[in-house]
Amino acid sequence: MRSRFIAGVSILLILSMVIMAGCSNSSAGNDGKVTIDFWYTWGGDEAEEMKKLIKEYNDSQDEVFVKGLSQGDVQKQMTSIVGGNPPDLASHPDENKIATWAERGAITPLDEFIEKDKYDMEDFLPAARAAVQYEEKTYALPIVMNTWMLYYNKDLLEEAGLDGPPETVQELEEYNEKLSVVKDGRIERLGIWPAGNPYMWMNAFGGQLWDAEKKEVAVLEPGFKNTMELNKRMWDMFGSDAIDRMASAEGQYDSAQNSFFTGKYAMSFDGEWLATFIKRYAPNFNYGIAPMPYDANNPETKNSGFINVGTLYIPKGASHPEEAWDFLSWLTEKEQMVKFAASLGNLPTRTSAVDDPIFDDVPEYDTFMNYVVNGNMQSVPSVPFLEEFLQEVWTVQDEIMRDKVSVDEGLQKIKDKIQPIADEKNQ
Repeated sequence: MRSRFIAGVSILLILSMVIMAGCSNSSAGNDGKVTIDFWYTWGGDEAEEMKKLIKEYNDSQDEVFVKGLSQGDVQKQMTSIVGGNPPDLASHPDENKIATWAERGAITPLDEFIEKDKYDMEDFLPAARAAVQYEEKTYALPIVMNTWMLYYNKDLLEEAGLDGPPETVQELEEYNEKLSVVKDGRIERLGIWPAGNPYMWMNAFGGQLWDAEKKEVAVLEPGFKNTMELNKRMWDMFGSDAIDRMASAEGQYDSAQNSFFTGKYAMSFDGEWLATFIKRYAPNFNYGIAPMPYDANNPETKNSGFINVGTLYIPKGASHPEEAWDFLSWLTEKEQMVKFAASLGNLPTRTSAVDDPIFDDVPEYDTFMNYVVNGNMQSVPSVPFLEEFLQEVWTVQDEIMRDKVSVDEGLQKIKDKIQPIADEKNQ
């Protein structure tokens, strides 16, 4: 027994020495600079662009060294925070987790840093700024922004005798019917994918997921219900079996085999980065871009749209929050932001960056940026149960499409599940 005890103590001592050595290596070294760990979710070519910026920062000063790691598993970030060993800085691909993680105490509010440095939050576009705030506190900074518009194949529309893109959702349904091709029960071409993202499309009907004033789930209201009914009508034109067969033959999205590029879809509701993909993989593709169609019965919804933002945050328990803030604030300055956004084919989140000449060579940049600046942009609600909410919306939409529940039953199911969670959070 004693020999086992001694062996166990020896192992613990060795582990302690390893851990201490690891901590020492993470906090110093590199010519005396404080080392901060930065986990970012960008990968591939996008990660290479982030590496360039990290090197630029490291070379620009002699106090902080950023050690970057491309790490796409967001849940691993939460595990590290709960385990007391988080990175000093991390990114999320969107704002969906901000309120939830803030409520759980996993994210450090940035307001003290912002106030101390007189960091200019007013330069951020209002929708982007709101996306990273929860209960009047700022929990992250938005480095890039995405929005979605209607891409359309000009040649296919011309063949179908259609003069320009649809302006209303009512016209969209008509276009979908004229542009879709079905032979022997198999879909050869879809006008547009028939089960679009409901919390993006709902803006066309003036819908919302959450009524902030009433603190109520709003999916039973006409705006969201109309969205789900639109998706259901377009789905029922073909049926689940035919759509599933079509989906199984999808070409790789970021390649020349993208189903929109190859004519399997006549229209695609997609983000600004798709124009960069077209330039890269299908340079001769004849396409156009138009705003999200709006509800003809609600003309005030014209030029409504959806955005999300790529976010950067300091985890709770970070070893070097001051140094992390120094890098974070530098990375989101206009000069660095425009380099990163342009390299990704994304949109900047600062007003001062909108007209920067670096975007002159970014395909369709002006089209998307003008849409954001001049339109009525919405994002997902900043509520601490958003992840459960969105997952339930997707689950129920699939059930509605496949006739497992009716639209009314499905929407009621969403409210019955999410409202009690919201009530508990709001107590």
